[in-house]
Amino acid sequence: MTAIDQTLDHNGQSIHRIISAFGAPAFVKAASREELCGEENMPPKLFADVTRRRYPCHTPAATWMSAAFFYEKAGEYNPALREHIAAQIGKSARYFKIAEDVHALADKITKAAEVDESKLPDDVFAIVFTDADGHKERRLPLRNAGEIKAAAAWLVKYRDDLVFDDRHQIAGKILEKAAKFGANVNEQRDALEKMAGLGVCAVKDAVALIRNRVNWLGHTDKPSPLQTELLKLASLLTEKPSRLYHFGPLVKLAQLVDQFDREHSLHTKYDDEFERPEDMLFAITEKVAAELSDELVGNTLTGNYYKKADLQRIPVSQFGDSLGEDFVDAVSAAGAWVDTEKLARIIPTLPLGDAELFDAVVAEAGIPPFATKAAAAIRVPLAAECELASRHVPSPGSLWQRIDQH
Repeated sequence: MTAIDQTLDHNGQSIHRIISAFGAPAFVKAASREELCGEENMPPKLFADVTRRRYPCHTPAATWMSAAFFYEKAGEYNPALREHIAAQIGKSARYFKIAEDVHALADKITKAAEVDESKLPDDVFAIVFTDADGHKERRLPLRNAGEIKAAAAWLVKYRDDLVFDDRHQIAGKILEKAAKFGANVNEQRDALEKMAGLGVCAVKDAVALIRNRVNWLGHTDKPSPLQTELLKLASLLTEKPSRLYHFGPLVKLAQLVDQFDREHSLHTKYDDEFERPEDMLFAITEKVAAELSDELVGNTLTGNYYKKADLQRIPVSQFGDSLGEDFVDAVSAAGAWVDTEKLARIIPTLPLGDAELFDAVVAEAGIPPFATKAAAAIRVPLAAECELASRHVPSPGSLWQRIDQH
């Protein structure tokens, strides 16, 4: 994610974007990293945000750059803190005699936010759709950190009014813009990442999600086509769990479950009786996966996670047959059994061919991945296995007349 201020912009991308977008005085362009960001042991009084040690103002260049980062995100702060930080930046600007430069910068940032929306490209908006009369509508602009934060809050509030396809796309746009502008969407990040499909789940949870829906309807002599296909899918995943990771995107499954929920009005029971499909199917986000790192071994190049306890059951000789004795020596304890701590360190360093061989050995031992890191990378749709018919879903446009009243 892009930095909050220049001290956290380790690769310089945000600084480059700001200079490109708004121009910069010569003293800023010529400044060194230390002149722009300061040093680690710098006293708090040299920061505009003393408590958090953000927005350094120890040099003219640092003050100008802090102003640029701050004014882009000013809408995120509560009024009292916003006024305090602005006052401190202004004080430093006057001290270094660059107040005119900072004022000019603030004006440019304000005008950039106030540009005629009709002249903006579609990708600046979280939602783009065509209404019933054929007119294009664009909602939720994402031009700065304040607008991005507002869009994130809106999406989480109204997510149950949107079909999964729509909230999936909107969440992806918001996260992309939040990364670009360094917008703080931490309060909504978990929900946004799940809606965007940035997570995975255990096979048993995917099967449970399907069966809970179908069982809720009870037995019927004439099940609907969607109910029938969901049951086929649950059976397929039960018999061959690895297919969830090798043959079908979880996003596709989330679309189908969402469609089922709307056909039977189960989306009105979220948080009470049923979980949203994304809350189950993408429960293991990157953050959660990191928290589980003590229990899992991750194959970085293929994206598969395995439980350490499962890998310990594989005879170390099986790895030797495919990956060689050097590999066995590196990941075993006395060459007798798999040392999962060593394995966790070695697996991420393997070249792609060996990483795929490792997955093949584990699969041959009958151990499916506990999860895969990137659901978006899963290949070959489940529809190819289940022959699911594509269905029309409503666009977000139909919701606006009601939502705009709130």
